[in-house]
Amino acid sequence: MNIGVKLQRLSEENLVWLVYFFIIIAALLSNAYEKYFLETGDLRNQKIFKTLNITIFCIAFFIYLYFVVISYEKVQELRETSTKKEVISTHLTLIASLLFLVAGGIALYAEINKDDPDTDIGVV
Repeated sequence: MNIGVKLQRLSEENLVWLVYFFIIIAALLSNAYEKYFLETGDLRNQKIFKTLNITIFCIAFFIYLYFVVISYEKVQELRETSTKKEVISTHLTLIASLLFLVAGGIALYAEINKDDPDTDIGVV
């Protein structure tokens, strides 16, 4: 992989980290609305924190999808001259990315379909 592609990917990863910063803010805000809901029983607060959580999981899912695509591209770029260690490492990275994507999909599905606010899902 040439240096231009590496620099482009680093720029994209910087954007991902910036998005994670906003995810943190949204998660804190969601927790505040959940706290208000638990204290007051106001269903508007429940709807707000549930919507925030679904939005967070959707964004995280697409970030995980981005990393799957990047990992898959790296697997495709492997050469016959690649060392066994490089091949294993690249494939393990793809597997880890796929597992994060699956976990993100399951968490999103669970958040959309849960009715009980006591069932909490941690944001990865």
